[in-house]
Amino acid sequence: MSSADHATTAAAPPALRRVGAAPRRAGAYFGALGLAALAAVLPLWLFCSEPEPRRTAILVALGCALACVGAIAVFQRAAGGRRTYAAVAVAEFSGATGEPGAAEPDGPPRVLPSRRGMQGRSFAWSLGVCTALVTLLALVIGAPQRPEPMQRIADAGAEFAHVRVEKVSDVQFHDPSKGHDYYTSTAVVRLAPKAGGRPVTATVHPVTPDRPRAGGKVSVLYAPAHPGLGALAGDERSLGAALEGSTMGTGRVLIIGIAWAAGLVLSVVGLSLRHGFRSFSRLGGTDMAVRGTCLGPGFWQRDSQKQMCLKVVTASSRTAHFLAAVGEEHVPDSLTGQQLWLCWAARSGADGGRSSGGDTPAALVSDDGWVMHGTLKADDAQMMAAEGVSVEKAAAGNGESRALRLWDPHSAWPLYVAPSVLVLAAVLIGCAALLTFDITGVWRWVTGIAGAVAGLALVLLVTAAPHASKFRAAMSEGGTNPA
Repeated sequence: MSSADHATTAAAPPALRRVGAAPRRAGAYFGALGLAALAAVLPLWLFCSEPEPRRTAILVALGCALACVGAIAVFQRAAGGRRTYAAVAVAEFSGATGEPGAAEPDGPPRVLPSRRGMQGRSFAWSLGVCTALVTLLALVIGAPQRPEPMQRIADAGAEFAHVRVEKVSDVQFHDPSKGHDYYTSTAVVRLAPKAGGRPVTATVHPVTPDRPRAGGKVSVLYAPAHPGLGALAGDERSLGAALEGSTMGTGRVLIIGIAWAAGLVLSVVGLSLRHGFRSFSRLGGTDMAVRGTCLGPGFWQRDSQKQMCLKVVTASSRTAHFLAAVGEEHVPDSLTGQQLWLCWAARSGADGGRSSGGDTPAALVSDDGWVMHGTLKADDAQMMAAEGVSVEKAAAGNGESRALRLWDPHSAWPLYVAPSVLVLAAVLIGCAALLTFDITGVWRWVTGIAGAVAGLALVLLVTAAPHASKFRAAMSEGGTNPA
């Protein structure tokens, strides 16, 4: 969020009206369709061998992605215009399910709204960014169609053959620092016609491990029915993939596949670090809870590490730092002083055994009915265990279950996404579409770099918007700025 947005939010607090289901469903549909369209481009580019159908299919997929971008802009305008993330987040605390003055719950609930949607959205975002960047790289280094000489030979019925060398010139020896020595040269070869007729000669530029000589033989690709079209030096290993219509050779396909697989692994690791794998929707005997009072947003800090959190103090004055992406502009003033239940997975955090480095899944359950998922540090979980009680025991005396709802402003992202993000997404899609055409030389790399810059800027804007307070705090001397 920009400083202007923050000032506007501070001067005129948004009406506490929680976002309904329509923007959340729209976000899920737009996100799923956009990711599916994006994911289809890479396999089409790598494995479809017919240039024209391949280009058509890729352009259709990119058109679907662009339609999603346009639909988001239209939906946002129809919903009354763009809202700030802070306004959406504050409104998530409204619409309490409990009646004013209602008695506090006897204990924490056994069943919470699942965070599977949050986990899936985080994983899809990470994997989508990785897929977009890898796809852009594949589009840049690949060839959208056969070279014109090869296309003419292929249309006339191309074949590989070993032909006689009539004359050799411009022989050069190459001794690379890595790999085998080789020779390049200009050779005049004799091409035999398909049926009768006189042989014709053609000039080729072979690459051979041994010094070429007149009277020797080299492998070429030519059309026996029309030898006058000329020939290309090479064998099935060097020219086979291009002849079949592939955009790149097997080695490059393998590199692209490894890069995408690495992105997949990083996405899984990122999901583990941010949310973990447990849905934390059904609390069991190993989970604990404690009654506390919310002190409002703050920061957990240790050495150089700093994370946003909500502070919760118990009756014995123990203070826990509930780690969640919430700053001062994301919560209403009425949150401070609210009574709530803090629940956490005691076993996974006690030994610091999770892959997230000692974090354990946790949730805040308000008497008003909202549930916020986050994490606790292992030392906070151990400290709170002295006062906490088993959820299984604490919830045993509960009456009928309460209606709970998930605090999840990110699910309403079509309402707060910035217009600049949509513009950058359109630029990225446009660059990818241009790369399906026969752009050669430096312009191909310029187009690819422009798309990569647009993609990285898009990621930066999307990532920074919900965490504006964190960045402002890092810039300020005191650590926090006034709301």
